[in-house]
Amino acid sequence: MRLAMILGWLIASYGLSADGGSAVAESAISGGIFSRIFGSGPVVFLVLVILVSLSVVSWGIGLAKILFLRKTLKKAESFVDLFWEQKSLNELNNRMSGIEDGPGKEVFKAGYAELVKGTQTRDQAVEMRIGIQAAMDNMMRTLAKTKSHEKTKLETGLSFLAISASAGPFIGLFGTVWGIMNSFEGIVQSGSSSLAAVAPGISEALIATAFGLAAAIPAVVSYNISVNRIRAVMHQLDMFGSDFLNIAERYLVSDKKPHANQAAEAQSHSPRI
Repeated sequence: MRLAMILGWLIASYGLSADGGSAVAESAISGGIFSRIFGSGPVVFLVLVILVSLSVVSWGIGLAKILFLRKTLKKAESFVDLFWEQKSLNELNNRMSGIEDGPGKEVFKAGYAELVKGTQTRDQAVEMRIGIQAAMDNMMRTLAKTKSHEKTKLETGLSFLAISASAGPFIGLFGTVWGIMNSFEGIVQSGSSSLAAVAPGISEALIATAFGLAAAIPAVVSYNISVNRIRAVMHQLDMFGSDFLNIAERYLVSDKKPHANQAAEAQSHSPRI
């Protein structure tokens, strides 16, 4: 809007003729967008190079991240289903080598290892109640630590998308302001009051604005989709962690070998002891 106002002010102030405006338009668009890019000043050209780089990298990271998180979410859901299909935790633990790596697998491995240690803690405690409580506290901390580590791995690359989304428009705005400055300098240097003196700078300004949006839009979209899918994965891990702790606590209290117990119904995921 401000750019249009400035352009209108320039046209009104200098009384451009129809022929002059036609000549300006032809000069401004001759050679196409690539001609205007390579014909821009060094500052604006550097801004455009930065914005193009941000846009290309944002597209690459964004698409790769969306596909990766989609696959990771399916892995997490499949592992939870597999967990409830097993008759015991030992049986599932013995199958770990044949299960594809994923956040669910890592959480289970950490929880199972801590459950084994917790059994020793309970047996060595002066009072069983204190030993069970200590074992459960250790398992909760271990699961929380593992989930936090998995979340950090899933969030890799999101910081670049966030930077591109927030900085892209401002970098483009910088190019816009610089282009407008060049427009007024063109008036002084040429001594002409025609639009031909300001058209190159205005053109550079418009290109910088467009490139800034081109860098920010894919970054924003990719970031939001990725965050939502990470949230879905973490929801699966939180539910799985809670169920694992329930099974582990029942085992420690009942003083039996750890077992996952078949679910009454696979969909309800309700363990039966």
